[in-house]
This record gives sequence, structure tokens and C-alpha cells, in this order.
Amino acid sequence: MSKVVLCAALALLCTVVVYGEIQVQSNFNLNQFIGKWYIIGMASDARWFTTRKEKFTMSTILMKPAENDKVETVLTKVSRGKCLQIIFPYRMTGQEGQFVFHSDRWNNDHDVYVTETNYDEYALIHNTITKGPEVTTLVKLYGRDQELRPEILEKFRQYCLAHGLEEENIVTFAKRDECQPTPA
Repeated sequence: MSKVVLCAALALLCTVVVYGEIQVQSNFNLNQFIGKWYIIGMASDARWFTTRKEKFTMSTILMKPAENDKVETVLTKVSRGKCLQIIFPYRMTGQEGQFVFHSDRWNNDHDVYVTETNYDEYALIHNTITKGPEVTTLVKLYGRDQELRPEILEKFRQYCLAHGLEEENIVTFAKRDECQPTPA
């Protein structure tokens, strides 16, 4: 019996990997998910990340409902010594917990999946990025606070490794003061 269960589990895992399906949080609740999050960690196989990962720092993301099945996502981060805000208009899909958006800034398409969250502490976000023929993965760990329990950090690490990301490309950020963008 256990061999049958193991074979079935392996077949399911292979199906997920082969077809690129990412599991989303069951019974996802957008109203509980919106609000402010800190980006506690990131991991990616994208060259833009792997060659500059030490330059990334903790940032914030504010998610709020918008019109026409969109979620306005405001990223606030330090870049080149300046505090920037970038707005991404996430579009909801037919699957709760999955969003899509096109970035004119980077000329790429994003499929964003909330793979796991408890809404008041952490969220694991799996982002598949497509630019022409190139497809890369970006996984983020969100926290409602700037620090998370070690078990959550390890869960993030294990998730990244299970999705083919290399240990050296998994980064967690030190706690820092939030930057305040200056009006243009």
C-alpha cells in the first residue's frame, strides 16, 4: 500500500514539474491578503537576480483592491540610494490566489501565485516571469512584520530548493528602516 501511495505522489510531483503548474493557497481570501507586507526574502534563477542578489534589501509591498478585477500593488524599495515606488496592476485570473501582469518597465509577463499564507504572518509567492523565449522563477517570502519565525524561513528555503532554485540564490534580508519616497 505504501509503495502505491509513494508512486502516486511521485507521479503527481512529476506532473506538476512537467506541466509547470504551481499550487495556490486553498480557499484563498483576497480580503485577508491585501494590505502591507514586507519582502523578507527572495530567490531566483534569473540572471538579473543571481548577478546582483547582494544589492537587494528588504522592501515593502502594499496590495489594495482596484477597479476592473485588478489589485494595485505598490512596491517601495531603495535603489541606487533613492527610495522608489513602483506600481504593478495585478489582474485577477479565474483562479483565486493567481494574478498576472505585464511590466512595461522590464518588458516581461508575470504569473504570480500565492502558494501559501496564513494571512497575518507570512506568504510564499511564486512568480513565473516570461520575456520572449526565456522563462525564469522568482520566489518571495512576505511577512506582515520585518522578522519571521525560523520555521517560516526554513519553509521558504525548502520551497525554493524543491522548485529548482540553488541554495546560493536564496536570500533573506536584514531588518531595516522603511524608506519614504519623496514626491516628484
